[in-house]
Amino acid sequence: MVRAFEEQGAEEHRRRRVGVDRHGRIASRAVGSRRRRRSSSAQAGQGEARAAGCRGTRDEAMSEIALREDLVRRLSAAIRAGELYAPTHPLVQRGIDTLLAVTTKNLQSGRNAVVGFLGNDIVVNDLRLGRFSAQLVGFVRDMHEREIEKITFDQGVTRDEVRALVESLSDRRNPVPLPDRLAGRGVRRITIGRITVESDDDQHTGIAMAKKVYNTAVETAENLWAQAKAGDKPDPNAARTIIESLAKVVTQDRTSLMALTALKKYDNYTFTHMVNVSVLAMSQARSLNLDGPLLREFGFAALMHDIGKVNTPLEVLNKPGKLDKDEFEVMKRHVIDGAHILRKTPEMPALAPIVAFEHHLKQDLSGYPENIGHRELNLCTMIVSIADVFDALRSNRPYREGLATNRIRSIMGEQGNPAFNQKLLKR
Repeated sequence: MVRAFEEQGAEEHRRRRVGVDRHGRIASRAVGSRRRRRSSSAQAGQGEARAAGCRGTRDEAMSEIALREDLVRRLSAAIRAGELYAPTHPLVQRGIDTLLAVTTKNLQSGRNAVVGFLGNDIVVNDLRLGRFSAQLVGFVRDMHEREIEKITFDQGVTRDEVRALVESLSDRRNPVPLPDRLAGRGVRRITIGRITVESDDDQHTGIAMAKKVYNTAVETAENLWAQAKAGDKPDPNAARTIIESLAKVVTQDRTSLMALTALKKYDNYTFTHMVNVSVLAMSQARSLNLDGPLLREFGFAALMHDIGKVNTPLEVLNKPGKLDKDEFEVMKRHVIDGAHILRKTPEMPALAPIVAFEHHLKQDLSGYPENIGHRELNLCTMIVSIADVFDALRSNRPYREGLATNRIRSIMGEQGNPAFNQKLLKR
């Protein structure tokens, strides 16, 4: 009986599902329901048609991102296969073929494909692959250690050229510089080198716009310095205006601006250093999800961090060798002078004199000024300290060449180094 009841219930459920009553007639309610569904489907179809254009644009953007990610992924995989197997191994040959195919697809846009390595980020042309970069941390680190900042694939690249690239990057024992190895094998459509922006003539590209903002910022920094040097108050409104422009570029096209800070010129070092530290500090602040007024205040404080050096004699400021005890005491005054200049300037953000005062203090509060009674440093101070030393070490000076990025990382990240917050340093 229980079985019969179950079978009857199952049959009733089947009828309701297909729209049939117990006498085998089509239920009118089901018919109406289907009609309503057809009407709703028609309306939904119209809505989908209206949205198709938006989805199409979004899908195109996503496919472009996927294509660029695939280029980097295939490049990394081909190099890895070349390191593990002989050049004639099928896996190596397949990796070369796949890399060529993906490269060719990327070149169909009519532009050369440029894979860049900036900090922890991978950039393909103007697109920063943020989250994807995190999946290839080892690959990015390897490129930095080998001082490769970009790999450019030109139109018409051939399989022989891709093979030469993979084999050259896979052979770590060859002492010949990579660009020379490629040139020696007749490779003309693939280049390896550093990121440069000097030849960019297209005024509508992101790098050109960033360059314009950067150059204006350097001019503003020079004016602010001159005002303070003359005993006047540095114009906070001028500083605020240029920080607003820099902050927008940092938010929208950080890659281009970071490329500009990497130029190792020593002419106008004081002013380019002011701007570089500001850009680097805001970039790191963005990585911590800081934005809006706070981001700009960080940038402002970073720009003005060394303003106290207007009172430091040039023979001390530009001395090529190590400062003696008396000279170092003179140099140490700049943090106090800077805080004083900024504190007495109307409309100056409160953070600026604090950072000027603290930026040579280490995490254990050693450094200078001494005996300040602090218990911990301001976050902006910690970020500016990292940016300050990083930019100083990588910059060319009249008395020394700038250091390579991997060497700087080794120095600043040395175990037990009390100068920097190691968590911030790794971001």
